[in-house]
Amino acid sequence: MIAHIEWAWLDRLRQTTLYRYELPEDTFEDLDDAGMWVSRQEVTPLRMDAVADLPAALRADGVELRIMESLAPLRDVWSTSLHASGIRLRNAKDWPARP
Repeated sequence: MIAHIEWAWLDRLRQTTLYRYELPEDTFEDLDDAGMWVSRQEVTPLRMDAVADLPAALRADGVELRIMESLAPLRDVWSTSLHASGIRLRNAKDWPARP
């Protein structure tokens, strides 16, 4: 797997602590929408882990982190058969606005 980030966001990635929650699976259902699952009832986390070194955690999971000046050259990926996630691309440098 490959993850891309802009240079402008690298320091934030390095300085951010991410909290990963493990949730019970029994009440979740697949939305059939790119791996999204939802529980229609309240759940209590089974555990919570703090991930302080995100680049190291990505590396440990076999994710290649690529740092780019702008993510805009990747915009055509979403018109291919590749699976891609682009949460918050509106924050990317030079990302085209939606019509």
